Amino acid sequence: MFLTIKEVAERLKISLSLAYRLVASGEIPCYEIASCKRVDEEELLEYLKTRKAEVTKLPPGTKRHF
Repeated sequence: MFLTIKEVAERLKISLSLAYRLVASGEIPCYEIASCKRVDEEELLEYLKTRKAEVTKLPPGTKRHF
């Protein structure tokens, strides 16, 4: 299934402008159909897998600030 850039932003819970930037930079691959850009849902999932960050354990008594 193909997603619009707006749908990508909603699924990733990011701003629409950030979604457009990720697509424009090629970080998220897209297809251009006429003047419309569409993202393959499977390719979006693959992108997310490559972006998965490992959680590192902090020393005891240390707090995260985010």
